[in-house]
Amino acid sequence: MTESKSAVTPPIGQALNDIVKRVSETRFTLRTEDFEAGRAAHSALSAELNDYVLPRINRARTPFLIAVGGSTGAGKSTLVNSLVGRTVSPTGVRRPTTGNPVVIHNPADAKHFEPDHYLPDLPRSTDPESPTPGVVLIADEGIEAGTAILDCPDIDSISESNRALSRRTLLSADLWLFVTTANRYADAAPWALLKTAAVRSTSVAIVLDRVPPEANREVRHHLSSLLSEAQLANSPIFSVAELELEDGLLPHSAIYPIRSWITQVGAEGTSLERIRSRTLTGAVSALPGEVRDLAAFAQSQEQAHSRLAEAVESRFGAADARLTEVFSDGRVLHGEVNARWQDFVGTGQLFRGLEPTMARMRDRISAAVTGKHDAATPLHIAILRSAAVSLREQAIAVVDEVNAEWRNTAAGAALIEERPELRHVAAGLEDSVKSAVSGWSDEVNALVRDIGQGKKSKARILSFGVAGVCAVVEYASFWDPRRSAGAEPAAGQGAGVALNLAETIFGEAEAAELLASIRQRFLTVASGIVGGCRTPFDNALRLSAVPARQASALRSSGERLEVAL
Repeated sequence: MTESKSAVTPPIGQALNDIVKRVSETRFTLRTEDFEAGRAAHSALSAELNDYVLPRINRARTPFLIAVGGSTGAGKSTLVNSLVGRTVSPTGVRRPTTGNPVVIHNPADAKHFEPDHYLPDLPRSTDPESPTPGVVLIADEGIEAGTAILDCPDIDSISESNRALSRRTLLSADLWLFVTTANRYADAAPWALLKTAAVRSTSVAIVLDRVPPEANREVRHHLSSLLSEAQLANSPIFSVAELELEDGLLPHSAIYPIRSWITQVGAEGTSLERIRSRTLTGAVSALPGEVRDLAAFAQSQEQAHSRLAEAVESRFGAADARLTEVFSDGRVLHGEVNARWQDFVGTGQLFRGLEPTMARMRDRISAAVTGKHDAATPLHIAILRSAAVSLREQAIAVVDEVNAEWRNTAAGAALIEERPELRHVAAGLEDSVKSAVSGWSDEVNALVRDIGQGKKSKARILSFGVAGVCAVVEYASFWDPRRSAGAEPAAGQGAGVALNLAETIFGEAEAAELLASIRQRFLTVASGIVGGCRTPFDNALRLSAVPARQASALRSSGERLEVAL
């Protein structure tokens, strides 16, 4: 955009409205490494659009706002009071001296500084020393109508919120009167803001306060060279010597050049309009670059959220797939389960080779189930206990895996710190596992009883006993030869016997179908338990979700404005 193209054309206006919409929709919900910088950029751009750009393109003439800014203790409030002719902004040794922006305006312009029009999110006050953050409004007949003076918070305040508010209020003005001192004019803080002014083509005047007469020439010359390097060579420089104050104000002679210049700017309509137009044009022209910067931060949010979501999806997906292996390779049958199985079938002749007929094995098991020695119940309990332990281990393992992966990112670590439920499995996991495994066992029992109603298997089931048959099929269901590589031989031998027994009772095809169904039912139960452990992670992702493709939407809006310019 060139200076002559001061009017905001319809394409520019439409592009600006699109930027405003996209910026308002942008969210920074994750504490990524660049979170603070992203939030600051978002806040600054939102403020610039709402505090400066939109009011000047959407409404009738607004007062020409002159912002007086500078470092703490530079004397800007004293300058403001002296320009107005009375104390309107507090001064003193307390730092930061200026905590709230103070707007001195003609009473006729009061409506322009109401919350609907200027810094809408800040409360209003008429007390310059009010401890409540907000905008202090001072009506003064001595201020020309159509012009207002803004005393900004200190740019290098010890308060971070004051520093942010200082930048925001400076960027809401048409012209800056920047106050510094002879021994602080080269500090970094002022020049960071002055370079922003140069990028936006904001008109700036520099006030050198407390300049020793003997150093005036040298300081002004050095300051002029710094301004040239910062692309602010046309900025006027006013020097104010170290003088005794008169009732807290600078002598008339010390501020006369500054007051005359301000009066001249306000009185000459063409000069004022040129400054206003140049500042607005520069601010609008700088927006595409600011939007691109914000889009980079927004993309960081999207990438962080995607990485966390992918960690949950991949870890829980792998855990779900791992369940088939864990509950099919015989590991559930180790230890106590194997000991109870051998007690159940009788170890003596079992591993020296199966007896000639399964009838004798059936007689032994039948005696164990129906006799005084009930070996089926201990086996059944051991199977359920082992299955529950393995299931609980899988649930804990996947939660630990996701937790560890999230902790490797700044965003994930922050979420875990904020949400304790992400650190461990839920307190009710133990009960949930017991209930799930017990429910599965009840289903097995029901299946066996249903099959026992048929003529084909009824006699055999009654011969072995329902409890014994249930123990056999539960045992056999946790063994799948296709997934048994590396398993202990004893588990495989015992499962092979259990499979033969099941085939004897139900028939070969029916036994295979039954065991597959029982195994799948358990895997479904196990998957539900493990899957339930991802709920806290899913909730955290949902609550920290960022709009889809917010970065690309921002870039597109910035490119649209760039084309319109």
